[in-house]
Amino acid sequence: MAGRKINIFYLISFICTIILAAYIWLVFVPQFSGYPEQESFSLAIFLVIALLLVAAGIQLFLLISSSHSEE
Repeated sequence: MAGRKINIFYLISFICTIILAAYIWLVFVPQFSGYPEQESFSLAIFLVIALLLVAAGIQLFLLISSSHSEE
């Protein structure tokens, strides 16, 4: 582990994607809590967050696999 190199760009991309998903869920969605369209809006945001988490998973996979391929 001491001599292992990681691709810093995948790491930064992974962190930014997770921060964006958390921001959308914790800050953006609660702003619409009193509106009648909240349920449909929450469903659309849930889809966006699911896609962001899939992207974060792919970035994590690329981060791990790129460090193994350099060995």
